[in-house]
Amino acid sequence: MVPGVDDEVGSRGALDIRPGVLRKVATRAVSLVDGVGHGPSVKVHDEGGVLDVAVRIALHYPSPVLPAATAVRRSVAGEVERITGYRVRDVTVTVAALRPAPRPRVG
Repeated sequence: MVPGVDDEVGSRGALDIRPGVLRKVATRAVSLVDGVGHGPSVKVHDEGGVLDVAVRIALHYPSPVLPAATAVRRSVAGEVERITGYRVRDVTVTVAALRPAPRPRVG
């Protein structure tokens, strides 16, 4: 409990987070996972603060698919819930491609 802050949720008003913001938060969460390529596709369906998220990614070869998909699910659900306060019901991950890992540039 924080001193001076009213515990009555209804007295604090309402918060509406735009779908584009939810999508950006989820996209950022995907980018935090090692082995995921740039440019994931993220779709968010909001049912009154309960979200279903669909993610389509490319992985760097030879990233293990199942552990990477599990890490994406955890990252998206955790970050979206932490940042927005919305509940994530489901995160569907589709691995659409395996791509060679980027080569380090020689400067």
